[in-house]
Amino acid sequence: MQRFLKILVISAPLVLAGCSSLKVTPATEHATSGEVCITPDMSGRKVAYQCTIKALQNKGFTVREVSQAECRDCRVVLHCQTTSRWDLANFTSDINYEWIEDGQTIAKAKYHAKNGLNFNKYINTQEKVNSLLNQMLPNTPALPSRYDN
Repeated sequence: MQRFLKILVISAPLVLAGCSSLKVTPATEHATSGEVCITPDMSGRKVAYQCTIKALQNKGFTVREVSQAECRDCRVVLHCQTTSRWDLANFTSDINYEWIEDGQTIAKAKYHAKNGLNFNKYINTQEKVNSLLNQMLPNTPALPSRYDN
């Protein structure tokens, strides 16, 4: 019994901490300022999508929502796809960005929070979006986030 308790005490923090993954390919050049076309998020719950629009505006961009077909008319496009899940409460499980200028992908970001006993999945979505955009577009004004390095 004591051995079981020792194993439980040692492994509990590892199980409860869980993990989330983050992969960012930042823009190596200054992102073009001005208008950014953003393609609609197909998720049912658009919290991260709305946070993305707000963050881009706070970075000084003018945001125009366009369909996939209409983005051919845009010089700068942000493809944004997010997923929300429910586990005791709603949480943003995935955020995927692709920043395209003149038809070329210049930056990407991908965040994924694992389900299960992962309490790190309950994030402040606006601050996570701010952090992703700060890392993805390092030469733009920084937005506040507790998730920045």
